[in-house]
Amino acid sequence: MDPRFTLRQIRYFLAAARAGSVNQAAFDVNISAPSISAAISQLEEQYNIQMFVRHHSHGLLMTEDGKKFFASAKVFFENAEALESEAQGLGKTISSVVHAGCFITLAPVIIPLMSHAFSAQFPLSRLSFVEGHQASMLTLLRDGIIQIAFTYELSIGRDLAFEPLGEVAPYCILPLDHRLAKLDRIDLTELAEDPMIFLDLPKSREYYMSLFEQAKISPMISHRTTSPEVVRVMVSHGLGYSILAMPTRHSVAMDGTEFTVKPLVGDFPNLCVGLLASAETVSTHTYDAMRTVAKKALEGVLLPV
Repeated sequence: MDPRFTLRQIRYFLAAARAGSVNQAAFDVNISAPSISAAISQLEEQYNIQMFVRHHSHGLLMTEDGKKFFASAKVFFENAEALESEAQGLGKTISSVVHAGCFITLAPVIIPLMSHAFSAQFPLSRLSFVEGHQASMLTLLRDGIIQIAFTYELSIGRDLAFEPLGEVAPYCILPLDHRLAKLDRIDLTELAEDPMIFLDLPKSREYYMSLFEQAKISPMISHRTTSPEVVRVMVSHGLGYSILAMPTRHSVAMDGTEFTVKPLVGDFPNLCVGLLASAETVSTHTYDAMRTVAKKALEGVLLPV
C-alpha cells in the first residue's frame, strides 16, 4: 500500500512537535507558518487523528495519539534522510537543524558559544536549543524531541551515552558585607548557622546536598528556587549565601547589585559537563560534528577532565 503522506508533511509535523509552536517550527525549517499548519491538518484529516491540542498561550501540545505518531514518524524520517544521504554519496552531511538541549545553569555560556561556533563551521546547519533541568533533558532525549544535550553527569541511565567535555568546581557566593567576604576560601562549616539560598533543581539538588554531607553539616535553607538569577539577586541583597557549580563566575546580579565569589576549602568533587545522546545518535555524523565543535568552543571555559 502506498503511503498517504509526503516526506514534507512528516518533516513539518516533526518540526512542530519538537518546537511546540507553529511559528517556531516555521522558523526552524524556513517555511511559512500556514504551510506547517496545513501539513498538520492534512495528516490529521487523512488518518482521522488529532495530533495536537492548540493553545494560544501554550502553543502546541501533543496528544497521546500524536506522541505515538511522532515516535514512528521520527524513525521513518531519519531512515529517509539516511537513504537520501547514502544515495547521493553525501556520507558526511549533517542535519540542517540540530535539536539540542542544555542544562539551564550551563545555558548562558554554552548556547551562545555553540550557536556561533557551529554556524561558523557548518553554515548550512543551525542549532535549535531548549533549556531545562536534568530530568527534563533526559526525558527529551528519550522521547526523541532533542538529539543531543549539554548537561552534567548526573543520574544518567544506561540507555544514554555521556561524553565528558570538562568540569566545573563548586564555589560559594556571599553578600559583599558578609563576615567571611574577605577570606580567600570559604569553609562550609563556618556557614552552618547562616541562611542559605538553595538552587533546587531536579537531580542536581542531590549534588549540592552531598557537599554539605561531606562537610558534616546541615545547611539552614531559608529559600529554595529553580532560578540561578534569583539565587544571585537574593545573595547580593544580603538574604543569605549559596553554593553554585557552573562555568559563569560573574559577581553582578541581574538587578545590578553585587556579591562576592569564593572557592571552597576542602576536596569537594567537581561536576563533569559533557554531551549526552542516545546510542543511535552517537554513531551519526551530526554527533561527530557537534563533538568536534564543542571541544574547541569550550576549551578554556571548562576545567580539563
